[in-house]
Amino acid sequence: MEKYGLIDTDSHVIEPDDLWDKYLERKYRDDAPITRVGYKTDERGFGFYNDVTIGDVKMPLGFHGHLSLADNLGERYHEYAAAGFPASSYIDAMEQTGIDYMVLYPTACLYTNQAPATKADVAAAYRRAYNSWLHDFCSGSGGRLIGAGALDLRDPEEAAREAIRSVKELGFKAVTINPTPVNGAPALYAPEMDRLWATIADLDVPVGVHCGALNASDKFLYDYFPNLMYAQGISAFAIGNMAACASFIIGGVLERHPKLRVAHLEAGSGWVAFWLYRLQAAGQGANKALIPGLKMTPLDYWRRQCYISTEPSDPGIKAVIDSIGEDNIVVATDFSHPEGRDYICAHEDIDKLSGVSDASKRKVKWTNALKLYHLDAA
Repeated sequence: MEKYGLIDTDSHVIEPDDLWDKYLERKYRDDAPITRVGYKTDERGFGFYNDVTIGDVKMPLGFHGHLSLADNLGERYHEYAAAGFPASSYIDAMEQTGIDYMVLYPTACLYTNQAPATKADVAAAYRRAYNSWLHDFCSGSGGRLIGAGALDLRDPEEAAREAIRSVKELGFKAVTINPTPVNGAPALYAPEMDRLWATIADLDVPVGVHCGALNASDKFLYDYFPNLMYAQGISAFAIGNMAACASFIIGGVLERHPKLRVAHLEAGSGWVAFWLYRLQAAGQGANKALIPGLKMTPLDYWRRQCYISTEPSDPGIKAVIDSIGEDNIVVATDFSHPEGRDYICAHEDIDKLSGVSDASKRKVKWTNALKLYHLDAA
């Protein structure tokens, strides 16, 4: 088939240990996180670690200090890890694999804002420090590394200000939230959140919904799966995105903000068709009546405003295209994380999808992401 470009809509930075020393405002230094993230070798082999300490909270829960091993990690990442995953390693990976752009999301900073007791002003300062560092990280890439500014939701007014700074001053093409409810943060559909959603819509960038497994605020998962950490971790992404999707749609956020774009990240794709149907059918039955307060069906809102980003080899891609259409699905490698070690064959994995037309593959690889992130590319 004809070769098209590929936009990686969700890869991850590996934050340096000294980020907070260099970028966190001095008045907050006493409350600085301790973050240690990267790869190292022990007697078992080459593995990944992501250790975040906020006060007396250590995350990922149950895995703090743990080294995650997987096949081919050393082959894929050893050279980049030895250098500390600088921006040049991302450019090199793209050059080797034919990826044109990477949109970058956090790693350690998926956790830094999830400790329940963190005060709103401190949590906002964490986000400002990370975003300032991310701007500098992306600045020498010729536009190929695209930042997603991270927002904390404890103070929606401050989050709106940081969204403006992220786009207008730092040049980011997206913002990102972790939808897990944190102590003191309003629900995604609460009235006090409308200023934030209106601001993001006016900025004309998407909000990337990106969960983080085993953070300190996923109380529901720990009640549901006590001592079953694998189930807790996997469910954090899938159930977290499903809950956020219901909040944006059933909570009326997309009705009130018709220009807001939402990207659901790192949760696979197959759940979308099922979930949109259940949102519509389960309450009234037979998929007929509109949900109170809404003027359209969940599927209509999704088609108008939402995207699903999934792994290139996910068989659910075909199911989503068949049931929803080809215009709202994009792909991501998860580069730099252990799960992303197959970034090297992203093009080939999409090309091998059975029952998906070449025209749909082009949209999945390229056209849809251009539309989602409003990238200026031919």
